[in-house]
Amino acid sequence: MNTISTTERLTTTTTSTAAIEPKPRRHTYKYLLFLFILIMALLWLVPVAMMIIVSLTPPDQRSAQFGGLLIKGVSLANYETVFNDAPILRHFANSLIVTVPSVFLVVMVSSLAAFAFSRMRFVAKELLFFLLIVTLMLPIPTLIIPLFQINRSLGLFDNYLGLILPYTALGVPFAMIILRSFFDSFPKEIEEAAILDGCSQLDVYRRIMMPVSLPALSVVIIWQFMTSWNEFIVALVTMDTTALKPLTLVPLIYSGQFMARPGVMFAVLTLITVPVILVYYTMQRYMIRGLTAGALKG
Repeated sequence: MNTISTTERLTTTTTSTAAIEPKPRRHTYKYLLFLFILIMALLWLVPVAMMIIVSLTPPDQRSAQFGGLLIKGVSLANYETVFNDAPILRHFANSLIVTVPSVFLVVMVSSLAAFAFSRMRFVAKELLFFLLIVTLMLPIPTLIIPLFQINRSLGLFDNYLGLILPYTALGVPFAMIILRSFFDSFPKEIEEAAILDGCSQLDVYRRIMMPVSLPALSVVIIWQFMTSWNEFIVALVTMDTTALKPLTLVPLIYSGQFMARPGVMFAVLTLITVPVILVYYTMQRYMIRGLTAGALKG
């Protein structure tokens, strides 16, 4: 009996130890995943680093390389050339004039619509929402000719509104998906208690839903700012006057002046990139919370 009992204990201990020991496959999967993420990060960071380095390379240095920057030092001459040879601040202001209103309109329109889809009942609600999702699958180049014709017929060609309204329309579907998912995960008991206290649906939206949806709204703001700021095709087709063109068109407008000087061209590209990075850095703490909001209910 003692021998059997000892054998059972050894078997149990061996089984428990085997269960506690980490599985090699799981570790291999983690290492491969980490390696994949590292490679993808490098694929994104290396071009950005090269862009910044070339923009800071002294003009008299022919080969803009990593080692050359360390030897020659940092120079802002390329940025001085950009500000002296092109009205860069004017184009920067044009981008802000177009981007900020589009972000505001997308937040207002998509939040109201998402609240309606989440809390109200009406005919063909899910069908309408599905059609909005389908619009995300349409590539922007297929919409260029219709947008051009609409802007011409409404007198919005070569006008700021000719960019603000399309950017808003293109940004609303994605924003609605994010916000509706967040609103669906929010407990209805709080909303019902507010209604019993005399709040209307609009009061619930304004006083309860909007303040608590900051993580989801931050995703919408970052995404809309990034897409509107970086947009190129619609701006190229809509804007004809050089003084009204946004910052993203500067490399094309002044390609004759800057193309032979890669340091100057990369300085322009760096100036285009910096505002997006600053906006993301400012709101990054809400980004992950907003993307995962609504993934699990309860």
